Amino acid sequence: MNPQHSEFFQTIFQCPLCNSIPVEERADFLRDVRYSIKRYGKGDMLVAQGSVYEMLYIVVKGEVITEMSDEKGELVKMELIRAPNPLATGFLFATDNISPVTALAKTDCVVILIPKDNVFLLMSKYRDFMKAFLAYISNKVAFLSEKLRLASLRTIRAKLGYYLLKESRGEQEFQLKMSKEELSRLLGVSRPALVNVMMQMADEGLIGVDRRKILIKDRIALQRLF
Repeated sequence: MNPQHSEFFQTIFQCPLCNSIPVEERADFLRDVRYSIKRYGKGDMLVAQGSVYEMLYIVVKGEVITEMSDEKGELVKMELIRAPNPLATGFLFATDNISPVTALAKTDCVVILIPKDNVFLLMSKYRDFMKAFLAYISNKVAFLSEKLRLASLRTIRAKLGYYLLKESRGEQEFQLKMSKEELSRLLGVSRPALVNVMMQMADEGLIGVDRRKILIKDRIALQRLF
C-alpha cells in the first residue's frame, strides 16, 4: 500500500464492508487488496447508467448521489451515499452486471476502486469481509424493495402513513432515523410537500410531531391511508 494513501485506508475500516475485519487481520488485508484511488470533483460522473460494473467502489471522502432515468426520460433520485460507504455492491457479481443507475459526485470526493477478481479473492480469504459483503447486499435488496413499495403508493399521505407505521414497529412513540430532507428523497417528494402533509396529519390527530420524535395517535386511520 502506498503510504500516501494510508489515511484513506484508515477510513475504509469504518466502511460496513470492512469494519468487522479483526484488527489482527487488517495488515494482511491491506497487503492483499489491489486498488486504485480516484478523486472526483462536484458534479463529476463516477458510473454511467448502462455501463458495465466491474469494480467495487468505496467512497472514502465526500458524498455521491445515484439517479436513474425512467421510461419518460425523467431522472429519479435513488440514494445518497456518504463516506465511508460502498456504491452499488449488488451489481458487481451479477450475471448481467450493467449499472441501472448513474452515480454523480454530490461533493468533491475520493473513491477506492477494487477489481472484481480481487474482491472475490478477499471474500474467499477473509470470512468477516465476505459475511459483511453479503449482509450489505441483502440489506440493499430490502431497501430497494421498500422503495418499490413506496413508489406504488400514489399520494404523499399514503407514502408517509405507510413509512411511519413501518418505522414505529408497533410502538406508539419513536424517533425518525433520518432528517426530513432525507425522508423526502426516500419518499420521492419535495421537502416542503412532505412537511405540509406531516403537519396536516398532526392537525387531524393522526400523529404528533416534535422534531424527529413521532407519536402515533391513530394507527387505524393511518392504515386506511394505504
